Amino acid sequence: MHKRTLSIEPICNLDGAIQVFPFALIVLAKFISITYPQLLHNLKHSSSVAFACLLWGITFLDKHSNPNGIASKLKHICHDRMQNLRKDPYLTATAIMMELFQQALTLMTTTPYHQTMLILDDVLIPKPFAKLIQGAYWDHDHALDIPSFGIRVVVLLYSNGTIAIPVAFLIWHKKQNPMPNFAPRRYRSKNDLARILVYWVYRKGLLFSVLTFDAWYAKEENLILFNRLGILWVTALAPNRWIRMPLEIPRKNPRGKPTTHEKLRCEDLSARYPRRGQYSNYPALGFRARAFYVELTPKVRNLKLVVVKDFIKSQAFQKEVELSNIVPDAALTKPKKKPKGRYPHKYLLTNSLDASVAWVIHCYQARWEIEWAFRESKQHFALGVCSAVKFGAVTQHISICFLGFVSLQQLHKTSAKDISPYEVKNNLTMGEYRRELQQLYQFRTHEFAYLVNLSEQCEPVDHILADIFSKNVLSNAGHQAKCDKLLDNAKGDKSLSYLDMLTAA
Repeated sequence: MHKRTLSIEPICNLDGAIQVFPFALIVLAKFISITYPQLLHNLKHSSSVAFACLLWGITFLDKHSNPNGIASKLKHICHDRMQNLRKDPYLTATAIMMELFQQALTLMTTTPYHQTMLILDDVLIPKPFAKLIQGAYWDHDHALDIPSFGIRVVVLLYSNGTIAIPVAFLIWHKKQNPMPNFAPRRYRSKNDLARILVYWVYRKGLLFSVLTFDAWYAKEENLILFNRLGILWVTALAPNRWIRMPLEIPRKNPRGKPTTHEKLRCEDLSARYPRRGQYSNYPALGFRARAFYVELTPKVRNLKLVVVKDFIKSQAFQKEVELSNIVPDAALTKPKKKPKGRYPHKYLLTNSLDASVAWVIHCYQARWEIEWAFRESKQHFALGVCSAVKFGAVTQHISICFLGFVSLQQLHKTSAKDISPYEVKNNLTMGEYRRELQQLYQFRTHEFAYLVNLSEQCEPVDHILADIFSKNVLSNAGHQAKCDKLLDNAKGDKSLSYLDMLTAA
């Protein structure tokens, strides 16, 4: 932000220029220094200021959130200082994600166990014009149903019903011979990465009541590992997925051997019960559903399958479509193909035989919280605006985006414990709350500090300054509406002081 000065007029009795810089920069810097002190402990003093500025740019700038764009907004910091953070050994993606994991462990101790959840999913970060970026490959974009060049990231997200925290992620690498030097020595599929992430989180001691994921990760190897770890999980099955139904009376198969199970597809099972009256009604959820006891394979047994009838016609499905479909830039993508016909029913599977049908449906609906996290990270936290080429810098940028996403959630959280994070809080969504912080600027003259809204709808900044500081006091209700109370600049041993932020801004 440019420093602004007033024209020399009698009504403005000021000794020097008025210091002007974004208030969100101070708020975010103080919050990071208090909430994640270990993250700044190993950084040099100049690097901590540069990191606060970089995090502010990624979190609050709509455009040009790279080091060059941030330096153009904050005139008194060089973009090289933020660029050099990519080579800092104490600011790697591992160090940042460990801080987020520690934050999840802290929330775990203050949240009832039944409200905690771990969500597994992957997201494609489109990079259509970055052919040389390390870790980007040609992949299929399921949201647009077109081939796309980008970075495929497998993410584990921890949620306590109020705050969603990405605790771990890994980047999927395409199978090559030989594998590039920045990738693992051998190829790992997305399911292999999913098992690595879940096992790592489990060994680190993060407790959660249920693990949810979509049909892609409902592989036999994944389910066997989750069962061995004693994890309660809920997933969806594809309509053409084969299942095994127990028979009341054993019969012989075509080979003449006795069998106690019948093998059929999920869609064949729902076709046996076509009428609505054959399903139980759940008015609170708005669904009709029916439960069955099934097996997937001889190694994955004792499962409960919930068939949700006409799920595609429900309001919950429309909400899922809104969360998963992000409006792309028309210049970067091709027109979307005509959507294929969808199966009307939903098939949910869990390894808890005692779980109620309503609980299974509720857990799978809560899985869409990770889709909301991906949408917010792409639209508001520059997840897809990475200007780096080296693989270490790419992973660092992704982790900083997640750090900004979690930080703004914690600033925006409310005392309500049963409200979803993607719903409206205090009459403001997280995007609107972010917009309000964007428009707030702090003006400091001598020992006084004021907050002023400098949105585009306001009058020119020079008029506001002249109006505020004409008598160096706030005299009427109009001034009180534009300015907040005096600010107390907290200083501590582990926090960035006001002079540090003044140097940066």
